[in-house]
Amino acid sequence: MDFKISHYLLEGMLDHGLPFVGSYLEKKIGRPVIITDANGRICYPDRWDSVQNADDLFINININFDRHCDYKIHDNSLYYQVKQNSHCSAYVIVEKVSQENMKQTLDIIEQSSLALKYHFFMLNGMIKREEDFGKSLYENFFLSADVSIPDKLKMYEQNMDIDNYYFVSLLDIEQGSLDLDWSFFRSYVNETMKLECCEYVSSIIVPGRLLTIIKANPTTSPMDIDPDWPGRENLLINKETIEKKFNISFSQGIGRNYRPSGMLKSYQEACIAITLPRLMGKKSFIQHFSQLGVFAIIFANEPETVKNYCLQVLGKIIEHDKKYGTDLLDTLRILLDNSCSWTTTANQMYVHVNTVYYRMFKVQKLLNVDFSLFETRLHLYTAIRAWDTLNMCGFLE
Repeated sequence: MDFKISHYLLEGMLDHGLPFVGSYLEKKIGRPVIITDANGRICYPDRWDSVQNADDLFINININFDRHCDYKIHDNSLYYQVKQNSHCSAYVIVEKVSQENMKQTLDIIEQSSLALKYHFFMLNGMIKREEDFGKSLYENFFLSADVSIPDKLKMYEQNMDIDNYYFVSLLDIEQGSLDLDWSFFRSYVNETMKLECCEYVSSIIVPGRLLTIIKANPTTSPMDIDPDWPGRENLLINKETIEKKFNISFSQGIGRNYRPSGMLKSYQEACIAITLPRLMGKKSFIQHFSQLGVFAIIFANEPETVKNYCLQVLGKIIEHDKKYGTDLLDTLRILLDNSCSWTTTANQMYVHVNTVYYRMFKVQKLLNVDFSLFETRLHLYTAIRAWDTLNMCGFLE
C-alpha cells in the first residue's frame, strides 16, 4: 500500500467527507463507484435528488464472502468489503471491471481503505450512540417506574424539545420475523420516513417490534395527529411496500401527540392500538389510538384507573375463578364473542350446553346483573375487552 496516498485520502475525507474518496476512486479506476454501509445503504454518490422510494437508496448485497477474502465478482461487478475487527462495515462496488484491470482496481481501493475505515468507524459510532440512547429511552422512560418524569426529561432534553409535540409508532411483526435482518429493516423504514419528511427522534428495536418516536406538528387538536402530518397519507402504501420488500406482515399502532412529558402515555396508547384490534380478530392493520371509538375514551385514563373499572365490573367472577379454578370469565368472554350463541360457545369450549347455562347463571348471580338485557351484555363486553387489553399489554403486572 502507498501510505502517502492513503494519508492523502484520509486527510481529504476529514476535510471534505466521503465524496472526496468516492470521486478519487472513480477518477483513478475510470468507472462509476458506489460506496454503501454494511446494510447496503448508499452513502456515495448522493442520490437524494433523484430517489422515488427507499429502494433507490439501497443495494441488495446478497453475497457470501469467503472468510479470508475481501472481494467477490458478482454480475460482472466487483464487491469489496471494508472490514473493522473482522466485521464488514462497508462495501465498495465497481461495475463491469475487466479481468485485466482487476488487480489494479483492487490496489486502488485498498489504498482508500484507511479513509473508508475511519469514515465508517465514526458513522457506526454515531449509530451506536443513537441505539444506546434508544435503548436507554425505552428502558428508563417506557418500562421503568422508578424514575420520575422530570428526571427522565432531564436525561433526554438534548434530543427532545419540551415545547414540541411527539407521538409513538409501533410496528409489530406478525409473520416473517425469524429471518428478518432487524438492522437493515430499521434502516429501510427510517429512510422511508425521511422521504416522507418525517422527523424521528429515535428508532428502537424491541422484541418483535420497531418503536419510533416521531415529531408531530399539530394544527388542530394537539391530542391527535395533524391530518397534514407528513407521511400520514402514505402510511398504507408504505406498509405494503415494506411488507413486500421484507416478505413480512406487520401491524402498526400509533399513539396520540404529547409533549415529551407525555411520551409514556403515547407509548401505552400505541400498545393498546396494536393489542385491542388483535383481540377482535384483526391482522395486518394500521390503527390510530384516537380512532378506537369508545375504547379511546376508556383508555384515555391511566391504566390503573381502567384496571379499577374492570375490577368493579368483573372482579367477583375473576376472584371466583382464581379461588375455585372455574372458567366463568372465559365462558362469558367466548359467549359474548359468539353473539351469545350458547351452542357455539359450548362446542368451542368442548362442554355440554347445560354447562354454559349453569356458568352464566353463576355469573349473573355473582355480578347481580340480568344477562338478557342488551346494556348488560354491552357493559360486560366492554369491560372484558379492556381487561384483556391491559393484560396483553402487560399493564396489570
